[in-house]
Amino acid sequence: MYTTDDLSERLWKVCLPYISNTKSVSIHKHYCYKVAVSLDHRIECRVGGSNYAAMKGFVVNGRTLHKCISPDGPVLNILIEPQSPWGNRIRAILGNKDFIRFEEILDVDDLGVILPPNHALLKDTDLIPYISELMFLITGLKIQDSNLIDPRVRRVIDYVSANLTSEITNQEILDLTNLSFHRTRHLFAAEVGIPLSRYILWQRLRRTLKTVIESGESLSKVCRDYRFTDLSHFHKTFKSIFGLNPSTFLVECRVIVQDDAHVEEVVANSEDL
Repeated sequence: MYTTDDLSERLWKVCLPYISNTKSVSIHKHYCYKVAVSLDHRIECRVGGSNYAAMKGFVVNGRTLHKCISPDGPVLNILIEPQSPWGNRIRAILGNKDFIRFEEILDVDDLGVILPPNHALLKDTDLIPYISELMFLITGLKIQDSNLIDPRVRRVIDYVSANLTSEITNQEILDLTNLSFHRTRHLFAAEVGIPLSRYILWQRLRRTLKTVIESGESLSKVCRDYRFTDLSHFHKTFKSIFGLNPSTFLVECRVIVQDDAHVEEVVANSEDL
């Protein structure tokens, strides 16, 4: 039986879930897959030159520029780690498509309540089962289901996770795979779905965000710890991925896997970002 702490950690390893109350964001694209679902209304999304309206939710590929439009209420966004079981299944669901409406892959009437109406008053751990159930309806996989991935790629992923504050050299990666650099890059992209360099950058960004939320430390310090050149570099990277400045994100969005005790401190520290 998993404890709530175990489930929180498992959820963080496979996705970054957050509730957005922002009315609009800039065009952006993620380094992962995205599931977005309205909590109490219909949402719109602009993908390339196409507009999709009156949707309950959608799934979008990480390489696709898009913009979610939600003027009438909050949206639950789940950024799915590409190397995770959920990410692998989402890639299969998308196939050659970059964008799919919920209505194309499931009966939206079966979704029921995405999050309780009083979700803003609940702890993050109380919301995790709802997120897990939503992803099960979409992918058919529970949060604890394992993923079959090449062991050489698994070693690279584990090494990257343990060394995000250090320089990660090509030679260190090659020592883990015993392949040429060209073959290593090809294998990683084939197994994970995104290039290794992009994966490392994404992991550094999400670890920076998690550390700021949990510790209450200033973003300017933490982003340098995770090897962003400076705060300007982090701002530019963050906005290209989330469509928001980090200061706006920390104030207007709620990351689900977080230590609630630090929320007020993080918001206060966002003023100097």
